[in-house]
Amino acid sequence: MYRKLSLLTLTLILSACASAPQPSSAPAAEKAAVASASAVGETEAQRVDRIISTLASHSIYFDYNDFTIKPQYMAQLKQDFELLRSAPKVVFMLEGNADDRGSAEYNLALGQKRADAVKNALRTLGIPESQLESVSFGKEKPRATCNEEKCWAENRRVDFSRKMP
Repeated sequence: MYRKLSLLTLTLILSACASAPQPSSAPAAEKAAVASASAVGETEAQRVDRIISTLASHSIYFDYNDFTIKPQYMAQLKQDFELLRSAPKVVFMLEGNADDRGSAEYNLALGQKRADAVKNALRTLGIPESQLESVSFGKEKPRATCNEEKCWAENRRVDFSRKMP
């Protein structure tokens, strides 16, 4: 039941985003750098490194105690989809994180739900499951360490990384 409801919600969000133009979340300079690097004749390893670096800068942030992807991140996920699709042999990790409020067990579960939400969104767009793995770090990998909303908000996220063999 939960899975059907999540997929229905995701489908509605994706269809809403498809009908309304969304501003690009990637700066114009980043897009130009990606295009020029491709045109210069980079090696396959350099191309994959560039893709990984770009994805690593594309964290998806969440509200407190929530694992619903905000509509503002759908355009970014579509860009991420294009990058992932251009490196079909690379397996990517989706790393779920939480702020430090709540128990370790609760935050591990919440981080996993967040990583799975991003994974399901990318799968809905067409990325094969074999190219994505999700993991939770709970509150163990904070990006900011103060006891204020600005830090907590920075830690409620999903990050991209490359799965190491």
